[in-house]
This record gives sequence, structure tokens and C-alpha cells, in this order.
Amino acid sequence: MDWMIEGLECGPEYFRDFQIHDVLVEFDGPRLFSAETTICTTLFIQVDENDNHMRFIVVPADERLVSALKTGMLTVRGAFDQPLLWVVETDLNYSPCRAWRSALVALPESILPEPGLMLWPHLQPVFTLRAIGEGLSAGKVPASVIRLVVDGASTALRKAASYIRNEPSRQGRAKNVLKHLYDLPAQHFAYNSFEVAFKRPDEDQETLLPENEADEMQQIGEALRIAISTSLAGDEEGKALKALDLTLLEVLEKLVPPASGIVTAFEVGGSLLGRQGKCYTLDRQVSNKVRHALHAVRYKEEQITTLKGVVAEMDKDNLSFTLRQTSDQKDHICMFQADIFDEVMEAFYSEYSVTISGLRETLKNGNIEVSIFNAEINQSLDLIGNNC
Repeated sequence: MDWMIEGLECGPEYFRDFQIHDVLVEFDGPRLFSAETTICTTLFIQVDENDNHMRFIVVPADERLVSALKTGMLTVRGAFDQPLLWVVETDLNYSPCRAWRSALVALPESILPEPGLMLWPHLQPVFTLRAIGEGLSAGKVPASVIRLVVDGASTALRKAASYIRNEPSRQGRAKNVLKHLYDLPAQHFAYNSFEVAFKRPDEDQETLLPENEADEMQQIGEALRIAISTSLAGDEEGKALKALDLTLLEVLEKLVPPASGIVTAFEVGGSLLGRQGKCYTLDRQVSNKVRHALHAVRYKEEQITTLKGVVAEMDKDNLSFTLRQTSDQKDHICMFQADIFDEVMEAFYSEYSVTISGLRETLKNGNIEVSIFNAEINQSLDLIGNNC
């Protein structure tokens, strides 16, 4: 314990004879626990020791904070990042002998819990995406950045799930269970820059999943690792990226930062990627490689087109529909963004003829990613007016 404590030394008597309530981590004695002191209910974590003494970080606590730790809604470090914090030194019998008022930022990084560490291993997030950029902190994150992170994470997972399931390249409605592979519950948000973390479905939801769901989650993780590792490889010409499946390139497209703006990099992590605590940083250099590869592959495999037809089938869960009675006499599976959901639903129920344009059509299967959607309702309204 050779580190100096920055702070004001105070009387250790406030912590003497504390009563331990709930031991959360134990290893040769309590390491992380809640306790009642003469000041208030507190949370202790042991951060250092030698042959004669132990040092603890201590903060005020209540049932809500302990519950947030136990359910994975709060990281261990987050629980101790509070305005009121003490460092308490005890003997080996947990009897306090010295105490200081301090702050988390004043303590050595080496003795603090790792960023993102949850109370127990099974609480670690399945997938995390963090936007990195100057000025991104609590109260200063623009709505556009929040949307960029949340949409990027959910869309990347959805495309990875589609890749391993080969959905919705098959004709017909995609299975609803596909949604459980990517529409994961949000576990927490953090403002060290801006981060969103996702967890596995709750136990009552997991009972609805097929037996091979765990295998498919592993496959999604493997697909993500392949795509990310390929983007980070020292391949200046991007040949390996151009050899990736188009869907995996579209996954990467959602995990790299924009060419301009406040977000300069994305950090991707979570247990889905396999390595405990391993995160991958994708910066604008990686972003340029991905976009060049995506442009080259799309030039060969996709075309920009405009079609007319009728929305014949809807898959609300997977944001796709089947376009039939088309101007090219073929049925097409069409994927769309959530912001045009209401327009697509109205066209489906009303059986309007629609025009979809400014979009990409995958040549090998005819699937279409819609960017512009127009329902031709004027003719229908005229007929209604004439009948009146």
C-alpha cells in the first residue's frame, strides 16, 4: 500500500464497529459488502492490503444501489463514483484505524475496479457499443449521437442475425424468434463518452426461445468477431474486407464512426465477442476502409432501382415486407427503417399501390433495402370522392 491518498484525513471513529449487512463478494473474508456505520448505510470494497492493514473505498448506499449492482444495472465502479466517498484503513480484523475524505478521480487507477466490470460474471453485458468523441459526457450528449449508437448497435445485431440465419433472403415471413437474437434488452447507459449495453433476455423470455438459441448467439458473436478482426487487419488495399459477405460489411457499416462530426471512434465489446473484457476500437481510418470495400462490393452485387407494387405481406418484428404485383413481374423481400413504419403499415392494410425508390437491390436474391417509400393514395381518394 505505497500509494498516497489525496484527501482530507478524518476521524476513523465514524466507521468503528460497523455491522456488515450483505456480503456481495467474498474471498478469504468479505471483499465487497454493505454495512451500517454510525454515519449511514454504506458500501465497502477492499482495494488494497499488506501484512498488517487493508484499505477500503466506502460510499453511502441504500437498497436501490445494492439492487442495481445485483441486477447488472450498475457497474461496480459506477456504484462507487459518488460525490461522498471515503478511504478507510483497517487492521486485519476489520477495525478502522484511519480514514480520509476523497474522490474516485483522486485514487490510483490501478486499485479501482475495471471499467464496465459487473458484480458477477453472468451479469456482464452481451454487447456494448460506446461512442468516443471530445465533449461527450453526462448532460452533453446530443440526441443525434444517442440515436447513432442505439440504432447502430441494434441494426448491426439484426444484420448479423440475418446473416447466420440467412434471413430474410428466403421468400415468406421471417420467423419471429429471429427478433430474440438481436432485439436484446438494454442493460444500462453510460456517459464515459456515450455507451449502450445490452443483456440477454430475462429468464421468462428465455423459456420461449428454441434450444439452439445459445448456439445461434455464439454464431452471431463469431460473425461479429470475423468482421471486426478483418476490418482491423493491416490490409491497406482492403482485399480481405472486399471478400467478406455483403451483409457482414453492412454490419461493420453500423459499427464504424461517421466521416465527420463529434463521434471519432466506436468501441465494441461484450461477452458476445468471446474474450472477457476485450473491446475493439474502430476509428475513422477503419471507417474509410469499410466504406471503400462496401462501395466496391455493392457496385458488383447491387443496383439502384425503382419499383411499383403492393405490400402483400408484413413482418413487423423484422421490419420487412413482401412487394408483389410489381412493375418487373417479380416478388421482392423489402427491408425498411423504423421511421417509415406507419406509412408501410397503412399501405399494407389499405392495399395501396406503392412506389419504392432510391434503394438498393441485391442482384443475387432480389432483396431490396428501401430508403424512399411513397404510397399512391391520390387515385384511391379520388374514387372515394366520386362515390360520395
